[in-house]
Amino acid sequence: MWRNPGAPVDSYYEVRPECTDVPKTKFRVKAGKTLSARKWQVAFSPEGHLDIGKTLGRIQRGGIHPSIRGEVWEFLLGCYDPKSAFDERDKIRQQQRVQHAVLKDECQIMFPLIGSGNLSLHQ
Repeated sequence: MWRNPGAPVDSYYEVRPECTDVPKTKFRVKAGKTLSARKWQVAFSPEGHLDIGKTLGRIQRGGIHPSIRGEVWEFLLGCYDPKSAFDERDKIRQQQRVQHAVLKDECQIMFPLIGSGNLSLHQ
């Protein structure tokens, strides 16, 4: 898709057979308008502050390249402040990992099958 401007975006992503009633998208990728990894890196200052204005227009016009989609969405969803520095975001990531591990342990105490690979919805 990323090399074929004008192709429908839904031709890039596989649609599950049970979702055949989903209408086709009208969104088309515009040549050279996709937010690339290079353009994404250029949007950061040396301290790590993001100039979100440099990226939003490009995202609206052409989408986000799959290789950086997760990282970009962390900013779009408000997980990180665009004014935050690299080290601040690393600290937040570490805190979230610790919090996730604690929550996972609590879930496993309440429901021992969680994480065991033996969880079945049809018991």
